[in-house]
Amino acid sequence: MNSPKSDKELDEWLEQLVSSTHSPQGKFSAEESYSILQQRLIPARRKRKILSIRYVTAVAAGLVLLIGFGWMFYSYQRPARMLTVLTNAETQRIQLPDGSEVTLNRHSQLSYPETFGEERIVKLDGEAYFEVSKNPEKPFRVKTNGVTVSVLGTHFNVNAYATDTLVETTLLEGSVAVSDNKNGNQVILKPNETAVYRKATGMLTMHSDSDADNEISWRDGILSFNNATMGEIARQLSHHFNVTIQIEGEQLRNYKLNASFKQDETLEEILEMLAPIGDFTYKTISSNVIELKQEN
Repeated sequence: MNSPKSDKELDEWLEQLVSSTHSPQGKFSAEESYSILQQRLIPARRKRKILSIRYVTAVAAGLVLLIGFGWMFYSYQRPARMLTVLTNAETQRIQLPDGSEVTLNRHSQLSYPETFGEERIVKLDGEAYFEVSKNPEKPFRVKTNGVTVSVLGTHFNVNAYATDTLVETTLLEGSVAVSDNKNGNQVILKPNETAVYRKATGMLTMHSDSDADNEISWRDGILSFNNATMGEIARQLSHHFNVTIQIEGEQLRNYKLNASFKQDETLEEILEMLAPIGDFTYKTISSNVIELKQEN
């Protein structure tokens, strides 16, 4: 008899073995029967095992790809975590994710993403000097309460305290575009030019600044005023010492002078030096409000 070629033929052989009244002989002996069963059953188990392993492997690979694409999509869609740096009575130097460097003035705040996307956008409340790494494919923007400064790579200073009535942007190197957030008006600055945005009127103007380096003297620990009005000096001192300095009288507010102070000098020491020059007196109205009044 030929070797069994189908499950049906195998079943017929087994039935003959069961119905036999004596010990199976020849091809139906225990030894021969075991050999036949091995040939029939073992390959089938191996085949099922191989198919099972392949199936599990394919499913696992599919899950890995699905999870991988899902994570990539989530990472791409998820907004980057925002970081905020707040200075108190000192300046602070910060390196941004793209390598740009920012020097943040006293009592200022800068917010920026942990990683930049297609654009490089930071938010400023206060004053900061920017040295922006060049990247033509990713514009750099500084958003303030009043204007947005757009650059590719340059050095500039932005004075934009939320409590101020104006925002000033002074360019030292390169080129920047300053746009007011309300009307979209824009000016393009060249080195040694300053853009001034007045919040009350919404006017955006620009003027030449022959002494632009004077605008960033605060980085070197110096408060320098060149032909500045008492109103401008009081504004800068207010930010520097985190107080409110009020001036009574337009004549005193518009009085111009030159002065230079070290940042470690106290406000009282500075006012003591300015009072006889500007012919005014000063007094503390409350814990953080000081009034300047011209003498009659």
